Amino acid sequence: MLEARGQSEIAEGSTHCDLRAEVAALTGIGELFKILSDDTRSKLLFALGRRELCVREMAHLVGLSLPAVSHHLRILHHQRLVRKRRAGKEVFYSLRNREVIAIILAALAHAQDLGLVASLEPATI
Repeated sequence: MLEARGQSEIAEGSTHCDLRAEVAALTGIGELFKILSDDTRSKLLFALGRRELCVREMAHLVGLSLPAVSHHLRILHHQRLVRKRRAGKEVFYSLRNREVIAIILAALAHAQDLGLVASLEPATI
């Protein structure tokens, strides 16, 4: 709730300095959301949450060309969200950290609540 002079209330037991430190800790979080804001990258991460996949499999899953999928995977790899391994001519990708799936699932649930996306069957999540 805002006070008359435009200052916000501070939670009980919290100081302005505590709140300032907590807010400052969020610096840079926008980069993660910027990466996840692309539907293709979110779909790729979701699929990689199921299992390791090669570029060809992911291109088929999301309906894009190999170069387009490779472009998105380069971004995800550069941001340390996925790891890759080569097996012959194929390059396989997997998640570095499964916590990103929790973020995607939370966003999906929220988008479903807002009616922005169709609901998934429980077996597909």
